[in-house]
Amino acid sequence: MGYWNYRIMARKLNDDVSFGIYEVHYDDNEIPKGYTQNPIEILTYKSYGKDPIESVEWQLNKMKLALEKPVLDYDNFPKIYLKYYRKKKLIALNNI
Repeated sequence: MGYWNYRIMARKLNDDVSFGIYEVHYDDNEIPKGYTQNPIEILTYKSYGKDPIESVEWQLNKMKLALEKPVLDYDNFPKIYLKYYRKKKLIALNNI
């Protein structure tokens, strides 16, 4: 049975690159197999049955975990995006 998590993905748009949080789905061997077409949004409903603010908090905490993982390349999925901004400077990851 596969699983999913949140990952930051870099996507080329015209002459720029956007970064967003996406759901990435994995197979039983922990290999990324798919992702959401658009970045996810935090959304919950009062009728969900739980405290909606706790649901938002849970989602935010799961999204924070994406910061600890390499950025994925939207256009060359599931490859790692080799250049990304971190702490206001460009870092090239050459040997991943």
